[in-house]
Amino acid sequence: MRVVLYEEDSQRLGRSLHEHGLPEHVDVSGSGEGLQVVVVFSHANRVSMAANQWLRGLSLPDAFIVGCTRATRNLCCPEPWWPASVCDLVTASDHEVLLGEVAMRLARLAEMEAVLSSNWLKRRAVGESPIWRSTLRALTEVGRFGHGACLLLGESGCGKELLARLIHDLDRDRRRGPFIVVDCTMLSPELSGSELFGHAKGAFTHAVAAREGAVGLANHGTLFLDEVGELEPPLQARLLRVIQEHAYKRVGEDSWRQSDFRLVCATNRDLEAEVGAGRFRSDLYFRITQWTIRAPSLAERREDIPLLVTHFLAEEGDAVPEVMPEVMRKLVDAEYRGNVRELRNVVRRMAERQRGFCVLSTGCLDGLVVDTERANDDQCWEKTFERAVERALDAGLGLKHIGQIAEALAVQIAERRAGSTGRVAELLQITPRALQMRRQMRGPEAGQ
Repeated sequence: MRVVLYEEDSQRLGRSLHEHGLPEHVDVSGSGEGLQVVVVFSHANRVSMAANQWLRGLSLPDAFIVGCTRATRNLCCPEPWWPASVCDLVTASDHEVLLGEVAMRLARLAEMEAVLSSNWLKRRAVGESPIWRSTLRALTEVGRFGHGACLLLGESGCGKELLARLIHDLDRDRRRGPFIVVDCTMLSPELSGSELFGHAKGAFTHAVAAREGAVGLANHGTLFLDEVGELEPPLQARLLRVIQEHAYKRVGEDSWRQSDFRLVCATNRDLEAEVGAGRFRSDLYFRITQWTIRAPSLAERREDIPLLVTHFLAEEGDAVPEVMPEVMRKLVDAEYRGNVRELRNVVRRMAERQRGFCVLSTGCLDGLVVDTERANDDQCWEKTFERAVERALDAGLGLKHIGQIAEALAVQIAERRAGSTGRVAELLQITPRALQMRRQMRGPEAGQ
């Protein structure tokens, strides 16, 4: 994590934060990598200066923490243009309490960064695109620090069950408990009560023995309701009481049972529209949406496709073959209405078609539908760049100014895509030292 203390004596402030609970391993020198956090304490016009330097650029920090006491509250008034997604205004009774509050926030961000950068997460949630990393950051916050119900939104095949399992595994209190999956599309009206709540012996024909349902099996763990929007209205009413009281009755029993579980739901429907149409209970909707996370479609994270292809090839168990650039380009440009699930099937078919080969060639691509509009757009990037230069010249900009703008944009875009200094430098094909020099030339808004 890269922590920038916007303070005249940043070293002194750093020591004070460590003395007030910030773990010693958290570097506050501003030279780290990963999440970028800016901390500024109110004094004179320091807050407005920091906001102008850090919040007006194309590359925003991941967190902008403003600290003030009751005595200095009038010196740190958020402006309407401040991006609410990254800003955190902290007010405390005095400076000592404020240091402790800021130290706790930095410690939590450092823990989130440790999760996001862990090999454990990278192996399971493959991808480095900004939108995917943002999703995983929200997921880490929910799984590690949250306890309430979470609704996962997104198209079919984009990995909602994977995200649900990650929430379970990140939860320190429940990760050793069971993870119970219920596919709500498979619940028949006749047997849904038994599937969810269990039944007593003799409760109905063929109930030759008592059986625990999904709610009971999820005790001390996580209950995942996949496609929760498909639940019939009578079952929605029964589920509402279970969520409220964590109490249920088996079919054929009069006694109440308790189950301590965490609820995670997923749907590809617009549940707000379903509530408006009367097909989904509003009280149930608000019960399951304490947290909401949207899983991006594969079309929104195309830059992750090469990593996903390599990952799926490795799952086949054989030596991972080399993928020809032409083949990878086709895979990146293809349409995937089934999202990541469809991509996995495509890669498996390719691997089986040329099993044993060291190189996957164009002969394995039969049947792949390419998004021709996107492919054509990618091929004409030079014309787009040419038109931008022409407009810059028409605006009176010279060669030097155009080059500076192009270089600054390239660095900022690479920072958004790659994150760490090493990966940014690799993407730009320069050394990390050269990247640091360019950041210094651009000033504080460059991230240093």
